[in-house]
Amino acid sequence: MARRVVFCGYGWMAGYVEAKLTADNINNWHVAATTTTPDKAERLKAKGIDSYIFKLGDDTVNLVSLLSHSTLILNIPPGRRRADFEAYTHQMKSLVNDALEANVEQIVFISTTSVYGDSHSNKITETSATQPETSSAIAHVAIENHLLVNAPHCSTIVRLSGLIGPDRHPVNSLSGRHLKQGNKRVNLVDGRDVAEALVSVISRVPRGEVFHLSSPSHPKRGDYYTKLASERELTLPTFDDTDKPPCGKVINAEKSWQALGVTPKFGDLA
Repeated sequence: MARRVVFCGYGWMAGYVEAKLTADNINNWHVAATTTTPDKAERLKAKGIDSYIFKLGDDTVNLVSLLSHSTLILNIPPGRRRADFEAYTHQMKSLVNDALEANVEQIVFISTTSVYGDSHSNKITETSATQPETSSAIAHVAIENHLLVNAPHCSTIVRLSGLIGPDRHPVNSLSGRHLKQGNKRVNLVDGRDVAEALVSVISRVPRGEVFHLSSPSHPKRGDYYTKLASERELTLPTFDDTDKPPCGKVINAEKSWQALGVTPKFGDLA
């Protein structure tokens, strides 16, 4: 019998995960997805994905009809331009509650390592206390806690470092710029490694776990982005303080990769 996975928020990363599920097809997954635009819904349908128009705050009746005994990958970030984070948090919690009432089998919430803040230089593990400093991070912590308190039997929290991939990388926007904090450590993760890890996550029995997904290497941003720009023949960015000792948090994901049985293939950022 086919198992259904529903991507609520089918973005760049979901494409990698869906491709991995399709390529492996070990568990005979049936994929459905939501998007906010009719054009994208048609493109997804052309790929064989059941697609539905949905934006946060809409009536959830059509969405929850898909969720009985299904896996819901909940990946609707608040976005930098969203002004009302309180409304975002309330709507996300309501969506979670509706999914639980629909007898969802598993909820995988895609969170962020920004929940730890940015004001310290500690090594951060999966059990480190959250210290959110931005409205977005505060909202993510509130949604995480809602899941872990109300649905630990079917929830998994996945905290991602900054996403990169062959078709997506911040070096493109940093090219030619002059930037501060060149000695700050880099916390990034490749979308292809994330896809492999998420396939492992949704194949497990959920039990209220928190995972980190981050590259095991953390070079200084001045060294990393300058080297990468040179390799891509881009105008080099320049940084202050690259020669100073490294600073900033390090997201340690060693235990998560090990628990999921995944060795990052694209984790060497040095």
